[in-house]
Formats: sequence, structure tokens, C-alpha cells
Amino acid sequence: TLYRSLSINLLYVAVNIVSGILTKSFWFLYLAGYYVILSVLRYLSLKYLKRNEMGADIKAEWKLSRFCSGILTLLNLILTGVIPMMMFKNRGFEYYGILIYVMAMYTFYITTVSIINIVKYRKYMSPVMTMTKIISLAAALVSMLALETAMLTAFGPETPALSKRLLIA
Repeated sequence: TLYRSLSINLLYVAVNIVSGILTKSFWFLYLAGYYVILSVLRYLSLKYLKRNEMGADIKAEWKLSRFCSGILTLLNLILTGVIPMMMFKNRGFEYYGILIYVMAMYTFYITTVSIINIVKYRKYMSPVMTMTKIISLAAALVSMLALETAMLTAFGPETPALSKRLLIA
């Protein structure tokens, strides 16, 4: 599952980079950067689990898990700086054409899979495995935020600003 999620993550990075370049949008490039960092965290977890058996060295697993948690916390703090711009400057993501439907399918798929995996893999009692599932959930939730702002832009131009702010908040 780590190989698959890393591959899908990198594909999503590519889509966002291309979208950012084509639309000259800072938002897509920011999102691509966010997912690049999540990809690096997934790669580090994959590399660890490739070299070590899951649960064999709990101390080393906790060390890697704490490192990933710190990076994830920093990423989310940066994201909280972007959300007010979405709320008060009426800015966000804008997908063109059928891409919004593709991104919606992707977002609902990864959200569902990440929730199922958190429940399914908690029985392994491995901090690294748990961290990989938390990274997946964080990626899914950021995708949901991007999709939400894109849908508000595409389908809700007449939506009152206060309603948009409440939805984004």
C-alpha cells in the first residue's frame, strides 16, 4: 500500500504542477509542494520498513514517527496561514473542465481508503505504519479542502461570502 500511495501521491504532484503552470496559479504550486513533502515522508517510512521488520525496533520507529509528526505539524501550521487567504480574499483552487470531477473522484477515493486503512492497520502496533496512515489522512483532508474551494468557485459564485467562509473554516 505504501508503494501505491506514494505513486498516486507523485501523480497528484504532477497534476498540480501542470495545473499551476497552465493556470499560472500559486495555489496549485503550493499544493504540489505540500504533496512533495508528504511524498518525502512516505518515502522515508517506506525506506525504513524496507530495511527493518515492522515492530522489530520500536524505539527507532518512534524516532521516525516523531520526525514525521514534526514535519506534518509544520506543514499544517503553514496551511493555516493559507486558509485565511481563502476565506477573506476569496481565493482558492479552480479546476477547469472535467478536471474538477476527476479531482472529486480522487479526493473521495483517498479519503475513504485512508479512513479504512487507519482502522485496519492500527492492530499492528507499529508507530511507522500508523504514521503512514496519518500522512494519508492528512493528504486526503488537504485534497478535500482544495476540492471544496474549487467547487465553491465553480458551482457557487452567487454563494454569500459569509457562507463560503463558514464552509472553508
